[in-house]
Amino acid sequence: MLFFVPFIVLLLVIVCHIVIFNKTTYHQTTGNSYFSTVFDKGRYGEYLISKNLRHLEKQGAKFLFNVYFPKEDGETTESDVIMITPRGFIVFESKNYSGWIFGDEKQKMWTQTLPQGKGKPAHKEKFFNPIMQNNLHIKYLRSVVGAEYSIKSIIAFSERCELKKVTVVSSDVQVVKRNHIRQAVETALDMMPQDAMTTEQIEQLYQLIYPYSQVSEAIKQQHIQNINQHHEN
Repeated sequence: MLFFVPFIVLLLVIVCHIVIFNKTTYHQTTGNSYFSTVFDKGRYGEYLISKNLRHLEKQGAKFLFNVYFPKEDGETTESDVIMITPRGFIVFESKNYSGWIFGDEKQKMWTQTLPQGKGKPAHKEKFFNPIMQNNLHIKYLRSVVGAEYSIKSIIAFSERCELKKVTVVSSDVQVVKRNHIRQAVETALDMMPQDAMTTEQIEQLYQLIYPYSQVSEAIKQQHIQNINQHHEN
């Protein structure tokens, strides 16, 4: 009988997590289940961003996830997380990486360095500059909502990485680890005009962008195929 006690406790904890998760904006907006989120690095990173910032919903902020904006060439660009606030927009690019991160805002490619153990050379992986990636998302967000709104960019890396040498020169861009996301958002909001939008305007913009977060599975699969093809090229 004692053997089952830890199992029952664990089961109750999991059930509590599921109940709490199902009440979140992330679940209600994306439809993603608890297990499909926590076992997917990309989804889990996006969820944790909104979880760390959910207190802002009480202040009028609204979140959108996995927003697929159409491009001129017929392809799409996917924004991970968009937060609409009374002061403007904050667009997040989530990177759930580990290891050491090296990059410069002006460089096309950044580097992830992973140690391989004593006496072995570190393994290095290149990835596309996330600032440039997020700038593309912001460009197409503006094509939908217009140019008059203040928009800030935050690149959120996992706590498991170390931002070893990352150079940022633009005042409207921040690159942080996810455990510093609250401070980054506060900094961004302080740089934006106060009360730029009413509750009604926020809701109108939310409804305008929302359909782009509810695209068909065919569009999502085509988006992945396009990314893979670009990587191969």
